[in-house]
Amino acid sequence: MANTSLRNASLQSMEAEIESLLKSLENLKDDASDESRRTLKTLKSNAENALKHSRHLLADAYEEVKVKTRETGIATRDYAQEHPWTTAGVAVGALGLLAAYLLFKRGH
Repeated sequence: MANTSLRNASLQSMEAEIESLLKSLENLKDDASDESRRTLKTLKSNAENALKHSRHLLADAYEEVKVKTRETGIATRDYAQEHPWTTAGVAVGALGLLAAYLLFKRGH
């Protein structure tokens, strides 16, 4: 009888240790999950910030290109109005070069 009672106490002790181990593992899993969530939130936040920064840089670059293009168009128009014969000569020369290039390419 004493042997059975010792065995029961031993089984109860082992069950208690296993239960304690399971609780510890569950806590460890929860802690790891919390840490993973925090890490993912940090990564997501960093990616969103990088995307916002990139969009801001692209918007600035777009505005700069738009302003430069407008300025170039105005300067070209003004030059063409002030020097119509020079502009016509340059246009005819450009067309001549294009025609020569196409004829040369066609011959080869």
